[in-house]
Amino acid sequence: MKVGDMVIRSYAYPTFTTGIIIERKVETLEFDARSDDTFTYDEVSYVVAWSDGYMTSESAEELNHLNKAGDGRSTRKENEE
Repeated sequence: MKVGDMVIRSYAYPTFTTGIIIERKVETLEFDARSDDTFTYDEVSYVVAWSDGYMTSESAEELNHLNKAGDGRSTRKENEE
């Protein structure tokens, strides 16, 4: 997903509301399993401006492309691109 993509929520929501991605955020997080075993990973989120006037921050898993709504073709890999 990228800035400018039209999306819908991929989870149950009371209304069918479309939105547009206006910002992509990447936060590098550090995880300490033990003091001698640390690793980092990038957490990607998107700021979406919804057609009902709200703006929210959503993960890739919470969004589907509008043109693929309801057909099951959207995958996590596509969402991260």
